[in-house]
This record gives sequence, C-alpha cells and structure tokens, in this order.
Amino acid sequence: MAIHYSRTDDLQTCFDIRRQVFIVEQNVPEDLEIDGLDLECTHYLAVNDDGKSIGTCRVRFTDECAKIERVAVLENMRGFGIGKGIMAYVINDIAACKTMADKNIRHIKLGAQIHAKDFYHNLGFTETGNPYMDAGIEHIDMVLKV
Repeated sequence: MAIHYSRTDDLQTCFDIRRQVFIVEQNVPEDLEIDGLDLECTHYLAVNDDGKSIGTCRVRFTDECAKIERVAVLENMRGFGIGKGIMAYVINDIAACKTMADKNIRHIKLGAQIHAKDFYHNLGFTETGNPYMDAGIEHIDMVLKV
C-alpha cells in the first residue's frame, strides 16, 4: 500500500479525519478540537492509492518554532506506519521552510498524548516539562531541534 503525503488546503477533509479521531473516538469537545487557529496553520494529508484521505496534521509557525498539532490517523489505518510517514514528511517540510526568508525555525515542538510519547521519542523528540491535562487527556510537551 503506497501512501502519498502532501500539504493541503482541503480543511474540510482534515476536519473530517480530526472529528472522527478526536471528537468521536477520544471524546474531545468539538469547541476544543476546532479551535479557530486552522486558518493560520499549514495542513497536511496522507492519502492512499484509492484516493482516500486517511491521516492529517497541522503546523503553526511562531517565532523560531514550528508546532505540530492535531496528528490523526483513521483507526482502521493505524499500525501501517502512516503516522510515522506523516511526521517524516512534515519534519522534512519544516526543515525546508527553515531556510525560507520569512522563517527562522530552530525547533519543532508538540504536545504528545502520553500513550504516544514513545512514538515521538523514536522520531527524535525529547520531553520537556511535566505532564499536563489537555481536553481531558494527559499530554507532555516534546521538542526536536532542526
């Protein structure tokens, strides 16, 4: 199964995936999930060979930081490396942005759900700070230097 990763302007498809993963599966309140920040973010999609969108995430650029948020893969597509593929694509894209005149990215950060921290460790992220609750789910901040 080949998966294609790219930037996207198709916010509705991203919202649909996020709604299924975060609102339906994880019971995150919709007003927390759809937080009003999406228009200032860069969005990404993972699409399978059949043209079905199966994963997404977004990135917010602030000062010298790129913050990866809302990483989501549809439940029936987990375990096939799609999350790792999205993250690799996004990290490479951020590294390319780092050299753009309007960006001076020095690190990437994210708020990892505790159950996924090893996933992010394996991608080179390190924990910073202490665990905290976000939308009723325990998280920890993690960072990767670029």
